[in-house]
This record gives sequence, structure tokens and C-alpha cells, in this order.
Amino acid sequence: MTNGRHWKRRKGVKWTTEIQEWLRARVPAREHGYTCRREILDELNSVFGTDFSEKAFVTHCYESGIQLCLCASGSGVVRGEKHWRHRAVGSLQEKKGYVRIKVAEPNVWMQYQRYVWEQNHPGESAEGMTVIFMDGNNRNFDPANLERVTRAELSVMSELGHTKEMTREEREICLLGARIKIQKRRLAGPEKADKLHHKAYYERIKDDPEYLARRKSYASDRWEKIKATPELYAEYLAKQRAYREKNRARINARAREYNKKRSRGL
Repeated sequence: MTNGRHWKRRKGVKWTTEIQEWLRARVPAREHGYTCRREILDELNSVFGTDFSEKAFVTHCYESGIQLCLCASGSGVVRGEKHWRHRAVGSLQEKKGYVRIKVAEPNVWMQYQRYVWEQNHPGESAEGMTVIFMDGNNRNFDPANLERVTRAELSVMSELGHTKEMTREEREICLLGARIKIQKRRLAGPEKADKLHHKAYYERIKDDPEYLARRKSYASDRWEKIKATPELYAEYLAKQRAYREKNRARINARAREYNKKRSRGL
């Protein structure tokens, strides 16, 4: 029985104390003229006659606690100087189909439609919200074509059938409907708002053939389960009797009330 995991000792390890001291004398490596790990590795192999791969070299440095502060690819860029891929503030680029603008250093980018909207609405921010294109063209940055919407409004618009192919007029109507619906929910309160939400959802799917088939299948399976279980079947019959008695009592009460009004000549 062993306590813990025992690592096998590697055979023919060429990583010696001299190599470690040689490397530590050249840390930090950039101050000694190295720009990438490959340069210092090639020199080490030539000096000590070794054939370390880059992966083995990095592993040995990590196990020995030697931090070279070098990356795998050598760009030749001295620390403090700007890389050739550096973009100045105000530069534009496309990412995932949308245009972005660099607003701050070192690497702060913002969607260009949000930037344009905030520039035309001083003192207001679209942080945590979404700026949409009312005509559906994500290259039309006319301020009149941009509209700030909340995540809730965007979700309700999706419920109302919002699509990318909508015209500007249809999108305006959809957005207005979403804002009215959200305001109704706020005025109704949380409990009534949930009921309104479920009712609207049911009205939307009640005629869907797939929903009707699923509902019919569920009712059939439930009835088969009730008939196959004596306890459930007895409970079902008791509920049916109670419902009939309650319904009969309601009908009798209405009849008595009607007779009373008739006897008084009302």
C-alpha cells in the first residue's frame, strides 16, 4: 500500500546545476538581449551540447523556479515600444459582423453604434443596454437610425416576434409594444404580471398543432396511469363527486335566488 502518488525518476536527465546557474545569470532574459525562448534555448544547446526541445526546456525552467519572462514567438519588439499591430485610439475594426472603435489604451474597444449614440446624447450612457439599428442595416450609423433599448425590452421584442428582416416601421411598432407591455407589468405588480405573462404565452400557443398534440398525449398518459392505480382512481372519483355536488349546490342557490326575485315581482 502506498501513500500518495510516486513519480518515476526520469532516466538520462541532462538538466544539471551548471545549466540552472547559467540561466539564472541571464534572467531577466530581455535585459541580456533575448527576445524569445527559442534564442536562449539554441544558445544553451550549443554551449552545453544538449538537445532540449522547447517543451522540455519550459518544463525544466518551471520546475527549477526560473522565470525567463519570454514568450514563444519573438517579435523583436523591445519593451516600451509599440507593436506593429498596435491601433491608435479612434481606430475602427470589424468583429463578429459589427464595427468597433478603440476608445482608450491599452486595449479598450466599444461598439461603434453605442459610441455614436453616446456622442449624440451627452450625459447619457448605454452601458448595460443595447443600441439597435432601426432599419436593420448595421452599417447605417446615422444617429436617427440608432435606438437605445434595455435587455428587458429586447427580450419582450423577441417574444412579440422581432426579427432581423423587419422594416423600420415594423420594428418601431414592436419596440413600442414591448415598452407598453413592460409598463403594464410594472403597474400590475409582480403576481398579476406573471399571470398576464402566462396568459399571453397561452394565447400565443393555444392553436399550435404541436402544443395540442403534446397536451393530448399528456392527458392520455395521465388517464392510463390513473386507471392503472387504484388509489389514484379512487381519488379521481372522489374529486368528481365533490365537483358535481358543488356544481349542484351552486345551481340550486341560483334557482332559489331567482324564485325569490320572481315572488317579489322583481
